[in-house]
Amino acid sequence: MFAKEGSSTIGGKKDAPLKKSDRRKLRDRSLDVLFTTGGGGNDSNNEDNASEEWASRAEKLINDAIIAPKGGEVLSRKLKLASGQLATLFLRTPSPPADGVEHKHDKGSADHQTYNDIMQSYPTTWPYHQTTQPILLEYEDGDRKLHLVPLIPLLAALPPPLPSSPLTKVVEESSITDAPNKSKQYKIPNISVHPEVSKYICRGADLMSAGIRTFPSPWALRQSKGLVTISIIGNPQPAAIGFVDRSLFREYCYPKNGGNRGEYDASAYVGVGTKGIGVTIVNCYGDDLWKLGLPTSTKQVEEGGSLNPLTGGAYDNGNYGNAGFVDGKYVYRILQEIEEDDSDEEENANEDEANENENNAVEETANEMKEMNLSDTNEGNAEQESDNNDDEEKEPEPDPEPDHDDILVAAFFTSLLQILVNKTSLPIPVSTYYAKHLMDAVPAEGPKLDLKQTSYKKIGPFMLDMAAEGLIQLGASKDGKDKCATLSGIVKNHPDLVAFKKKWKAENGAMTSSEGKATKKAVVDLFIVPRHIADILQLDKDEVMAVNAKTEERKGTGFLTKKECNAIIENYIDREELKDPKGKGKVLVNGPLCDAIYRVSKKNKTQDQQQEYPTSVKRKDLIEKFFNKMEKGHALVEMPGSRIVKIGRGAPPSVDIEVENRQGNKRKFLTRIRGMEEYGIDGKSLSNDVSHRFACSASVESNPVGRPVLKKNCVEIVFQGRLDVELTALLTGDEKLSTHGGAKNSDYNLPKSVINVSLRKGIAAKKK
Repeated sequence: MFAKEGSSTIGGKKDAPLKKSDRRKLRDRSLDVLFTTGGGGNDSNNEDNASEEWASRAEKLINDAIIAPKGGEVLSRKLKLASGQLATLFLRTPSPPADGVEHKHDKGSADHQTYNDIMQSYPTTWPYHQTTQPILLEYEDGDRKLHLVPLIPLLAALPPPLPSSPLTKVVEESSITDAPNKSKQYKIPNISVHPEVSKYICRGADLMSAGIRTFPSPWALRQSKGLVTISIIGNPQPAAIGFVDRSLFREYCYPKNGGNRGEYDASAYVGVGTKGIGVTIVNCYGDDLWKLGLPTSTKQVEEGGSLNPLTGGAYDNGNYGNAGFVDGKYVYRILQEIEEDDSDEEENANEDEANENENNAVEETANEMKEMNLSDTNEGNAEQESDNNDDEEKEPEPDPEPDHDDILVAAFFTSLLQILVNKTSLPIPVSTYYAKHLMDAVPAEGPKLDLKQTSYKKIGPFMLDMAAEGLIQLGASKDGKDKCATLSGIVKNHPDLVAFKKKWKAENGAMTSSEGKATKKAVVDLFIVPRHIADILQLDKDEVMAVNAKTEERKGTGFLTKKECNAIIENYIDREELKDPKGKGKVLVNGPLCDAIYRVSKKNKTQDQQQEYPTSVKRKDLIEKFFNKMEKGHALVEMPGSRIVKIGRGAPPSVDIEVENRQGNKRKFLTRIRGMEEYGIDGKSLSNDVSHRFACSASVESNPVGRPVLKKNCVEIVFQGRLDVELTALLTGDEKLSTHGGAKNSDYNLPKSVINVSLRKGIAAKKK
């Protein structure tokens, strides 16, 4: 949910601290989500006592995290999800460390700790002392059901959940329903996956059913309403949390004809050979919420803070103190064996004697945690482990890092060739060259260029190095301080450039003048079906939400094209059989259609107004009325290719150009422009480009006096002279609009419909 681009808006209004009464309610709801009393079977009194002890510690931590009696606050932040639904994110500010208390971890004895020892070592107070962490997310799903989901930073501070059963498991009905114990247990079951699967989850993918290695019982899933945690085999700390896919949940938990009473077989639904999404991820290690809680100072983290009992890392280190969590990209195994403390004689005993002594249920659970692999004949039993398995699985090596210096040099030579082929006028500002030429020359498929990962760190030193080698010529700024202000020339016959050109032609073919040019942009009108109309007409939810849209950017967003919106009302007419047999080209107006389209709201209805509703109307008039009821939207599309660059509600933002007289002189003018940032145009770069093209002075104002307030990070540019026609030609790429040569070879190519030109009083329009 928070790992895909554009999935949510992490920012928003100012965070609001919760009142103490609201924090108590939130704590009670959290405990209800996390814990349940009773659940299974014939456990011993010793296990009941152990379970009660760690559950009591976990409750104390949750109480300290949300009530914050020892300092810190719980903040609420409003979010907007990709589906348009609103959500509330709860964040916990850092808590001050307790005076005189140090959290230590004995690494030397870590391998000999029992599972119960580790459970009892988890903190009872909030362990994050340097970073603000998201702890809970509250949101409403498509069925208007409210969900409260605990997030990974909170789960990391709790003892790890118990592992689920292997996929093929037979359970007696009595073990589920008869004589439940009174000890507290986790309500949210856990799913285990192979370490290789973690890199896909960290990248933002949902968990596919084929990657699941252990799965809870139908009873456990029904109890948690489909909410599950996901951990890696050999690393019990949850790396993700989400909901089991609806169709999988329905088929597995509520099988047809009731299924076979007293048993279940998860391998028929998940595991190798199955298809489809198994778990829809809400929060995972490596997503935007993880980035929100990253530390600003590694030194402060190393100097103090609570330690994770599993591996001894500081909770504030950005990986929740787990050594297996690496850079938000991968989760490794950290546990090979977890054994109960035995005497020296038992340590030297053979396997049969050790197995006879495994009477403790907690130890069996710990051993199951390291053995929970799927037995699958297709994998040739390659992943089965036993207590005496001497072959340790090798950890996968991370993907090799790309050489950003090589990417930079290749893009540099390619951009020079494109400038020569397209006959781009020089000089151009180095900032413009970097943004519009160098970055465009980086191949779309393959590793992206990160200038900070190169040996140069910035574009200036690189350009000076290339100028020293004789490849390019640079121009200084007017004051002479910046020796790398403009790219003023390219040495066409330089041996390195000639050699690269031959190599490039051999690999990619001849370069044409169309390559390297900016694409055209167009604005497309979109429509959104209001929720009340969709409910009244009982429209298909997939059609209303554009689930089957042709472009990935619109799928599931509710933004419909005119053709798709027209198809919705046409399908409704056919479904309800509203064709009027008495009138050609007419349709009948039934009750829901009348309420949705023709009924006047109480706000707009006068007291004495008698509204008459039609019973039959022309199809054309009905469709027009339906479109008038739709909410408006827009999409900025790059042509050719119809790639959606930006999508939003309402009319597209405009680029405003205003011409006014200079004070005290009606023959001289000033031209103002604002709003270009909405289309990815940097104000300072545009100011330099226009000044160079049209030989005029310019000033960039971030807070213009006496003018409408600008949006954050936006500016208004003031040019000397009247440039409304020239700016329109330059921004739209239409050279025919202006005879000025500076408007040629434009790379902006904005739609003409978004350019709004206004002339102040007393200024006449130019003659064509």
